[in-house]
Amino acid sequence: MSAPLSRSSEILATIPPTTFITISICTLTYLYQVLSDEPLQHYTLYPRTVIYLHEYYRIITSSIFHGSLMHIAMNMSSTLAVGSSLEKRYGTLYHLFTTCWGILLTSMIYLAVAWISYAVLGMDGLINQHSVGFSGVLFQMLVIESNAPPSSSLQRQRSVFGLIKVSPTMYPWAMLVVLQFIMPNISFWGHLSGILVGTLQVYGVLDIVCLPSEEYLRNMESWKFIRNIAQKPSFVRTPISDSPETGASVSRSPSMLCGVVAAFFMSIVKNSRDVIETIQYCIFGSERSNPIPQSPTPPLVMDRPEDGSVDIVHPSRNLVTHANHDMELGNIENEWMSQQLQQHYDQT
Repeated sequence: MSAPLSRSSEILATIPPTTFITISICTLTYLYQVLSDEPLQHYTLYPRTVIYLHEYYRIITSSIFHGSLMHIAMNMSSTLAVGSSLEKRYGTLYHLFTTCWGILLTSMIYLAVAWISYAVLGMDGLINQHSVGFSGVLFQMLVIESNAPPSSSLQRQRSVFGLIKVSPTMYPWAMLVVLQFIMPNISFWGHLSGILVGTLQVYGVLDIVCLPSEEYLRNMESWKFIRNIAQKPSFVRTPISDSPETGASVSRSPSMLCGVVAAFFMSIVKNSRDVIETIQYCIFGSERSNPIPQSPTPPLVMDRPEDGSVDIVHPSRNLVTHANHDMELGNIENEWMSQQLQQHYDQT
């Protein structure tokens, strides 16, 4: 009995602090849900009550509450994998700020989209929709992890549930689409909000707005109450950004974002065209998917009165064929041309 407990303790000791705290908070919150039997709707992200009734606590509670045992199990297992990887790469404190700002910003983007769709477009579906779970922050982390500095393992294409293979940078977007098809009831806008927050972080916008600098993070590690935590083996100190493999800096230049957005939409247009052509091929076959050839410019039949013969002009070939009354019409290679020549002889 002691051996399994010892093994479990060793595994827990290897989980970095921020990831461990995140999983612990979400797990304890779910236990509270089960034991107290509180209505989940009191803690979800419900845009109407947040915007008009000022229930701002939902911005936080919606990320740490979950709808079912399978829901929290899937999210926490993904948090353990992706969160631990990011924390070990960029440091415990940086990952702590990433997680906290991710909870706030994903919810705020979701609220903004819901309000705009209602106030501007007159669509009340999203503003009256409940959203709950940590998956929006997970998609933020997935974007950061997919855009991590290059290495041999990160450059390989990734499989999306064994269905398709995509490049690492397109992996979060592919997951967004595939998950929506597999589980239509999940929050598409919640996941998309996480992708947008992760993209803003990767391209340095959050560094300018809210994330602390590496120097400030290293100074924080010398604070007394953090110094005690930093002595634990699982704590990851903020690395120096001189190394592209281990630097704490996630971001690229914000000016690159416009070019990336343009390239992304061009990629969507190209992929959409390929998908449409594939569907046409599957439904109509190869003949329908091929372009219909245009009819050639018809030949011209011109009389030569001096000897009773004719010239057949081929505009599409830039060629003139000479024929007389004694020529067998079957020798003329173009059947339509033969018919026109016969009509010409009949008229004359």
